[in-house]
Amino acid sequence: MDDERAEAAEAEQRVVDLAQRAEEAAREAAAADERHRTLRSTVGAAVAELERRLAETAEAQRICETDQKNARQRHAQADREASRAEGRIEQLEKDLAEAVDARAEAIAALQRFTATGLVAVALPEVTVPASDDGHWAATPAIAFARAIESGLSNVDDTDAAWERVQRRLSEELKTLQDTLSRHGHSASARMVEDGMVVDIVYQGRERAVPELAEALATEVGELTRILSAHEREILETHLITEVAGTLQELIGAAERQVRDMNTELEDRPTSTGMRLRLVWRASRKAPSGLAQARERLRQSADAWTPEDRAAVGEFLQAQISRQQSDDGSGSWLDHLTAALDYRSWHEFGVERHQHGRWVPATGPASGGERVLAVSVPLFAAASSHYASAGSPHAPRLVTLDEAFAGVDDDSRAKCLGLLSAFDLDVVMTSEREWACYPQVPGIAIAQLSRIDEVAAVLVTRWEWDGTRRQRREDPVRNAPQATPSAEEPEPLWN
Repeated sequence: MDDERAEAAEAEQRVVDLAQRAEEAAREAAAADERHRTLRSTVGAAVAELERRLAETAEAQRICETDQKNARQRHAQADREASRAEGRIEQLEKDLAEAVDARAEAIAALQRFTATGLVAVALPEVTVPASDDGHWAATPAIAFARAIESGLSNVDDTDAAWERVQRRLSEELKTLQDTLSRHGHSASARMVEDGMVVDIVYQGRERAVPELAEALATEVGELTRILSAHEREILETHLITEVAGTLQELIGAAERQVRDMNTELEDRPTSTGMRLRLVWRASRKAPSGLAQARERLRQSADAWTPEDRAAVGEFLQAQISRQQSDDGSGSWLDHLTAALDYRSWHEFGVERHQHGRWVPATGPASGGERVLAVSVPLFAAASSHYASAGSPHAPRLVTLDEAFAGVDDDSRAKCLGLLSAFDLDVVMTSEREWACYPQVPGIAIAQLSRIDEVAAVLVTRWEWDGTRRQRREDPVRNAPQATPSAEEPEPLWN
């Protein structure tokens, strides 16, 4: 018990001590707090700024450390790339040296090829670079190569084209050799680095192909001038009068024939009153000066003045020159025949009379009138063609299939009469037309008849003499026939 009371007393004493110490600590804390508040109130702003700057400095230090790390990495990468670049520079320097050598060799090869003269033949307008100490500079050589490439851009350079050229080369060379040898000249071929060069000896001296072409052009021009003067002399002294007289007769005959045809057409208007006429006029492709020359050609050559004679000569000479330029392969006779063919200078047209004037027959019209407007010029053309026959008894055959379809009977009669007026021998087929009209002086008719499922056609023959139609016997069916044998079939009819 005493021990316990002693312990309790000690505990109470410790409690009292601890309470005193707590009060002292509270007073010290209050004093420290008061001192802290006092200090913050006096230096708090400077401390906050210092703390902010310390935080910024720490952040900047962290960024610098990161940048330093990245810079070290980039430095290592740049060092590796520099090593690779040095190796690439060495390779490029090697490639450049090889390219310079290759360019020099290509320029030398182009210079050697140009020396053969083939470039001058293919592209005479391209200027060859000037040589410096026997060698071409790079810049003009490159420009020259580009000019060649541009000038030959349209040339077919495929393998097939090259094979065709190689095949033709020997043929063309043989033709050249044969042509030159006939006139005492020669040509030989030799192979060079990139092709074949032909050496030509013309008039005792060696010539390149461009020189030969220039010499031949000069010679041809001189011969052409002499020949032109000779042609003009022939025209002026021999042909003008004779040709003019013949052309005068032919043109006059054609105009008279057109007038005769129009006279026949005037007497045969269609049932609708349509009147047609033919016109013979200068064609759309007629040579210039035809109208003036035609007026002079209508006159007698004896009545020509010197100016008329010169004008006709110039006109004929122009036609001959134009024909020679259009057909360089023809002979002199062919050129004269084509150049002096007056028919090619003219064309036929069809006009009809409408509202008191003649207009082209291509406007609106009925079906029958359109058929007549198309048929009449054909009949006229056939008549004009057959009129050139030497014998008056020569056949003048015209064949018509389904003749005058869509044309009324009156127009049919008049159109068939027009065929008779043109003195044409007509063979025609028609579903219903028998041509038995007073305008037709005579015609033979074969009427064909058939029945379905019967493999035969019945032919009945008729004749029209201008006034009456009569039945005629078939000369084939009524001809004496031999007695059919057992092997031959019986005829379907007699």
